[in-house]
Amino acid sequence: MKFHVILPLFLCLLSMATAQVAMPAEQLWGRPGRGRDNDADATCSRRRGCRGNGNGNGNGNGNGRGGRNGKGQQVKGGADELKVRIGDLKTKVNNAKQAVEPFKGGNLRGLVGLLKVNEAVVELGNTIDMGTKSAEATDVLPAAASTQIGTQFLDLQPDISGLLSELQGKRREFDKAGFRILDVRSLIRDSVVIQQDKASDLGGAFTKILDKSLQPIAEQVNTQIQANFSEAVDMYKGRAGKIKIPSAAVPALSDLLSGVARALGIGDRNRAVMAADGTEAVPITNFTTVSAAAANIEAADTAMANNAAEAFMARISDEELSRLGPDENDTRGIPPLVMAVLRRYGVI
Repeated sequence: MKFHVILPLFLCLLSMATAQVAMPAEQLWGRPGRGRDNDADATCSRRRGCRGNGNGNGNGNGNGRGGRNGKGQQVKGGADELKVRIGDLKTKVNNAKQAVEPFKGGNLRGLVGLLKVNEAVVELGNTIDMGTKSAEATDVLPAAASTQIGTQFLDLQPDISGLLSELQGKRREFDKAGFRILDVRSLIRDSVVIQQDKASDLGGAFTKILDKSLQPIAEQVNTQIQANFSEAVDMYKGRAGKIKIPSAAVPALSDLLSGVARALGIGDRNRAVMAADGTEAVPITNFTTVSAAAANIEAADTAMANNAAEAFMARISDEELSRLGPDENDTRGIPPLVMAVLRRYGVI
């Protein structure tokens, strides 16, 4: 159901709900985490942390049950806290969209843009997690509070749709970002799938705390948001690079991309350097900020490095990449120093 159809239906239900007597608050029990890589003895999700059992008091608009986030910090519930969380979500969605809009791939400066996009998406994901935890720490809201929270939550839908539409329109630019060496298309697709899963958790948690009369329309909004995510995932199917970046290497993405930039900048101008250990030719880094990694990449942004990237892209056809399986790598033809960097960060 499209947004312009959902809105009038939602407003109609809101007017009905405000005339009803609020239902008694129901205890909402936590759900086990659905993270993909939980340890065997873990009792909570790595993606969303652990559900707490604190006793945080809400306001008159709804009772909050305190919880804890993955860092052990207290997470508040209640209508006022949810309003803050939704406002934060709106800001982070727009920040991610602003990071995607100017993105251009195909040269070393594109690696800086890719890091900025990744940073914005990580911040968005963390904010979604916090919103989910706050909703899970909130009892069922009375009709009036449900009206306010439901309307604010509904207002997120067009922002999320705008971000995903922008992302779909930039697929060709992201395809060029890894110079057909790194498969950035798969990196983006995997990230969208993770955010889709997080958004599903968020939508489910928010739906449960609304007045029952509003829950059906909230479920329809969640369904529409999930459909928008699925469209973006479909747009990023297939491969755009020889080497897929595994999830274990994503935390070191800044160092990985900086190392690849440095390796391309060295090229084959010095056979002795090419034969040297990768650590000597491309120093090991441990960047703590995107700006530090960006400065390192910009220092490597030379004509030689960009020419090497363009030459490699020209040698690899779409047909060749289409023959690769979802997790298959093809190391043929990749410069030795780039290979050393990929090994360093566990990519291959």
